[in-house]
Amino acid sequence: MRIAVLIAAAMAFRYFVWRATATANPAASWFFVLFLAMELVGFGEMALFYFTTWPHRAHRPPTPSPGQSVDLFIPTYDEPLTLLRDTAVCALNVHYPHTTWLLDDGCRPEVAELARELGCRYIARPDRSHAKAGNLNNALRQSTGDLVITLDADHVPMPDLIERLLGFFDDPSVAIVQANQDFYNLDSFQHTTDWVAAVGWQQQELFFNIIQPGKDARNAAIYCGSPAMLRRKALDEIGGFATETVTEDMHTGLRLQKRGWRVVYFNATVARGLAPQTYGAYNTQWHRWGLGAMQVLRLEHPILGPGLSLAQRISYLSSFYFYWTSYQKLFYLLVPFFCVTTGIFPLVAAPRTYWAYFAPYLGLNLLATAALQGGFMDFVKTERYNLIKLGAMLRSVVGLFQGRAVFAVTPKSRSGAAGWRSLRLHLLLIALLATAVVVGAWRLVTARDEFMSWAYGVNAFFALFYLYLLVPVVWRALTRQELRATYRFPHRLDTPVRYRILGSGEQAWAETHARNLNRFGLSLTMEAPLPLETRMELLIQIPEKAIRAEAGVRWSEAFRTPQGMRHANGMRFDRISAEDQDAIARHLFWQIAPKHGEMLKLTHRAQKSEGVAA
Repeated sequence: MRIAVLIAAAMAFRYFVWRATATANPAASWFFVLFLAMELVGFGEMALFYFTTWPHRAHRPPTPSPGQSVDLFIPTYDEPLTLLRDTAVCALNVHYPHTTWLLDDGCRPEVAELARELGCRYIARPDRSHAKAGNLNNALRQSTGDLVITLDADHVPMPDLIERLLGFFDDPSVAIVQANQDFYNLDSFQHTTDWVAAVGWQQQELFFNIIQPGKDARNAAIYCGSPAMLRRKALDEIGGFATETVTEDMHTGLRLQKRGWRVVYFNATVARGLAPQTYGAYNTQWHRWGLGAMQVLRLEHPILGPGLSLAQRISYLSSFYFYWTSYQKLFYLLVPFFCVTTGIFPLVAAPRTYWAYFAPYLGLNLLATAALQGGFMDFVKTERYNLIKLGAMLRSVVGLFQGRAVFAVTPKSRSGAAGWRSLRLHLLLIALLATAVVVGAWRLVTARDEFMSWAYGVNAFFALFYLYLLVPVVWRALTRQELRATYRFPHRLDTPVRYRILGSGEQAWAETHARNLNRFGLSLTMEAPLPLETRMELLIQIPEKAIRAEAGVRWSEAFRTPQGMRHANGMRFDRISAEDQDAIARHLFWQIAPKHGEMLKLTHRAQKSEGVAA
């Protein structure tokens, strides 16, 4: 891989020397200079990516020393109570002795009641100053654990979470251990999952499996909030969690690194969260991250200020630079339309000479970056999602100049698909690119010389390629919606269910497997539909216990299989104990989610190769 990167870099150097010295367009020198600058910005992104991923540090979990006290913090504001309950139930059942705290910035009586029912410690905070960071700092003042775990309200921990992170703190220089941020809803907006082929991908895999291990090798790993374990002594040294930005996690980690503390990245799945289900939630999340990153850059001066090594500075530059390239991507998307409609081009070169320099540069750098990202299609998917978050990234750069900003919580429940207004930039770009394809093709056919033919042809080709990237993900944004208030694990689960119509007798029992299961209901696949409101008796077999429940049929849907027509019958529990509902939650998050997670090939391969797979 490193040999491929070096050859790609050499071809890039060759290309840019030629571009700067032999391709000037005297008829539009301003366009020549601007386009060359944008090309260099693009290569700068690749070069920083190569720098970040050149080293790679993998950790095996050290054996923990006994005697460390642990506080597990779950901050919440307005998340659905059922989602919070799933997290709290699993947090309380984490094996290592600890104290679980619900930190309620919403001051909701139902959350206080939930804490009393489950046995969590509860802290309410009416003023909500400094948002999530203030909530965590308030909990620090009222707790005493040597170590602190931060979990988002939707991040459900595995039972061995503490045991796998604890041993790192035998090194007195370690302030934070950040684990992989994995997700259980493989049908989210940022996932592409083929359930039949058992292959999945999600947009953050590249960061957590390739980029973070490289940053870790330079002690520049980014603290991402959840799931992570922190040393209280280190937090006390910097006055607690940073409160000046909307990304208190990244800001806190950077402050600790500037003080000489280590932030370790451990590439293991020790908890799973709820990825944004719709474009609206995804866009909100990325805008907050980008805005916070720019605020951190403005306040902490990690590139030129004191406290960091050169390698750390470059690693952080790579993280901030990513947001700035949004303007370069927008420029590239506009160039084909501008060129084919005006006849003004950024360079002058013979076609064969151009391809002799450009093809090795582009091809080898695509090969190197695609190989690092897990393959060409993974590279394509990454670029598609880079384009769909273009608006959020463009707006986030104002954080360099903006003071205080409101902390926007990512929506966690029912929400609709994106409307055209929220995607008007992308729809405009699609219209311009489509026009460039049509006009470029027409001008290609009617061109009178070879230079104009290939100039229009190249622009039409790139417009078509950008459409290939942009249209599928924009369509997904316009159509992806979340109708459920509480997530259900889809498709067939390895969870046997016996069922019968209530009161139909012992001989009426039949057996199948659960689908669409959560603490409130499931669906059963049968050869015939059940009438709505039919009352069913269920026996759900999970490793922990056999669960008896009664449910009513709420919907029925036909679908075709190789074996013929089948019917999914959706049911909602109307008689089941809270204890059994909690057992279902533990089964889903501790048994089913890890099996589904194996479909994420890049994550599974990276964690397995490092010997730390969950």
